[in-house]
Amino acid sequence: MRADLNIMPAAYNIVIITLDHHSAGPCARITPRLARDFPGLSVTVHAAAEWAENPSALRTAKAAVAGAHMVVSNLLFIEEHINAILPDLMARRDALDAFIGVIADEQIVNLTKMGNVDLSRPATGLMAILKKLKPKTKRKSSGESQMKILRRIPQILKFLPGKAQDLRAYFLCMQYWLGGSDENIEQMLRFLLSRYADRADWHGVKS
Repeated sequence: MRADLNIMPAAYNIVIITLDHHSAGPCARITPRLARDFPGLSVTVHAAAEWAENPSALRTAKAAVAGAHMVVSNLLFIEEHINAILPDLMARRDALDAFIGVIADEQIVNLTKMGNVDLSRPATGLMAILKKLKPKTKRKSSGESQMKILRRIPQILKFLPGKAQDLRAYFLCMQYWLGGSDENIEQMLRFLLSRYADRADWHGVKS
């Protein structure tokens, strides 16, 4: 028997840093399906709401970030939560295949790095135009207006080449996350893995 037949696939870690454990259930249910197509995949969810009362949970989150290959971070708006994990996210960011910061404080969103998109840089060109599309009113309808814009942006970017496709990927991830269902979370992770994971043995896997 060839020795390499017994070699386990190398681990690939997606780490989700979010406010609470609402996404833990979907991730636990979808990970076995994902792992069949992406051998070695691990998806862990770390809830910032636990950190104050449970320091070990924060230590676990920090260790997970240190070993992550891809990070998704969202719903972090509280200064205490941001300060607790931001140095770890910043330290690991450049080594990641992708960092996706959505629906979060600007410090988290600005860490986003997906292919040619780097939100830590000053907004220029297409990204500057997209930022201007954001509603500035505080009317009750502004949330609905934002959702309409969010749904339209990927459709517009679909027809533009180059960097626009990474911008489209970012807004699609936001749509998937806001969808919240098992199917949406699974499609988001499949999309990210197929597009950004640096794993030769996964090439050709469909999202």
